[in-house]
Amino acid sequence: MRSHAAAGGAGADGGPARGLAGITPGRSGHPPSCIRWHGDYTGRVSTLTSGRFMSRIIWLASYPKSGNTWMRALLANYILDHDEPISINELRGFTLSDTRPRFFDGLTEKSLTSLTIEEVRALRPEAQRRLAAARDHDHFVKTHSQLAEYGSVPLINTAVTAGAIYILRDPRDMILSYAAHFGVDVDEAIDRIASDQNITTAGDFEMSTILGRWDRHVESWTDQKVIPVCAVRYEDLHRDTEAAFGSILKTLGMPVSADRLAKAVRNSAFETLSREESKDGFIERPPHMERFFRSGKPGGGVTGLTAAQRTRIETDHGAVMTRFGYLP
Repeated sequence: MRSHAAAGGAGADGGPARGLAGITPGRSGHPPSCIRWHGDYTGRVSTLTSGRFMSRIIWLASYPKSGNTWMRALLANYILDHDEPISINELRGFTLSDTRPRFFDGLTEKSLTSLTIEEVRALRPEAQRRLAAARDHDHFVKTHSQLAEYGSVPLINTAVTAGAIYILRDPRDMILSYAAHFGVDVDEAIDRIASDQNITTAGDFEMSTILGRWDRHVESWTDQKVIPVCAVRYEDLHRDTEAAFGSILKTLGMPVSADRLAKAVRNSAFETLSREESKDGFIERPPHMERFFRSGKPGGGVTGLTAAQRTRIETDHGAVMTRFGYLP
């Protein structure tokens, strides 16, 4: 995966990626561990366990290195309910991704490898229809994309969306993992997460993910009113995993068993994931990274960043950091 500030790829008006038309950003205080979903979506989402045929996407959305993989492990271990931990290398089967080539293949007469980055991006809405139909029930799909339009193309197809779980993390902690993940130094990483043109590309064709600025990424998911979103802070999930994850399950309309929940949390613990990576490797780890599961503990930015670096992040993203309780 490559991350860069794109030279092109602006919005239709020549500016940066923007939120979906008609959305007025909210400015309320930071949320509890899980924002309740707008409207009655519990019946739709409960098809995960009922087996009814109402296939929609439940997005697992986040900025990179904010806990998306951990959330996938928690959900897999709870829903599949095996005695032993679900292999981290089987998570790709449990949750699909909005960058899987097979959902784009055949949507145009051209080969995927011959398409430009703009041509691939234009296929996203239809590829996501394929994603939604890939299973006969509502299912989880990982994304790091903004919920926005880019060059007049909606990056998230809300017509095939049941809702989303959005995970956010203190950017002062996230930035250390982000820099290691993309193989750049911390100062460059800080520049990137403050850029509207922060885009990653991956794979054998021009598959791009529009990240943009960290603060606007958070706002794109949590301020819109088009789809229901359950937002959870990484720090709340880390402090009391059973309470925070249990709240998410209840919001999804899923039955919550205390024993099953405790087992899922235990089987998804950072130590468990790290131990499995040491034993079997992790297919999602970039080649240049020594470890995918590094520390996982909140507060790394206090010791891992200089005062100047912390100030830059707080200046760039202060309003959203304050709103979500990361700044006083």
